[in-house]
Amino acid sequence: MQKHNLLELVEFGEDPFLPKILVNQPGYRLVLLNIRSGRVVSQPVDNATETIYVLSGHITIFRDENSVNMKAGEVLWSERNTLDRIEAHEDSSLLVVVVGSETLSEEELDLRAVEHFQRHPLVFQKFDGLTVGESFVLINDHDPIPLHGQMEAMRPHQLTWEYIVHRPGLFRIRVRRIAPLTGSETSPTAVPQNLWGIRTTR
Repeated sequence: MQKHNLLELVEFGEDPFLPKILVNQPGYRLVLLNIRSGRVVSQPVDNATETIYVLSGHITIFRDENSVNMKAGEVLWSERNTLDRIEAHEDSSLLVVVVGSETLSEEELDLRAVEHFQRHPLVFQKFDGLTVGESFVLINDHDPIPLHGQMEAMRPHQLTWEYIVHRPGLFRIRVRRIAPLTGSETSPTAVPQNLWGIRTTR
């Protein structure tokens, strides 16, 4: 059982698009979207049913060649999630419920056999190849807290980080893309320890 206060979660800062994942389970997602005025958000296309409730603001939803204007208090239900994009005409908050999304087999990225200096760049490369809604499972032998912090700093509001297994010697983490790349991102580079001036042991 989970409880959320939506009024406390509605906020608009400098970010043009601020998604907040409230529930993320197989076959069911509940997301609060805060979109700044004048911004356009792309929507993933899958076989799920989607309900969009406008908490505040004014938006236009585009689907194929059609469009629907929506204001606060209105609800849109779509049998198949084929919505192309959402355009906000003023600061708007939406509650989005996605039900019945097909569960695809997720790729796994096992870092345990990867050289330490290659791990972060490899994860960023994998993440940047995802489309919105896609995910992969990260496997590691320790809790990659620094990696999580680096991803949140370099890809803000673009990902969710969900622990599947959290025990000594084994960590399985689902990393999901929830917003597209902005085009201004940079990525960490792989620098071997011997290039840092650190002596490596044999």
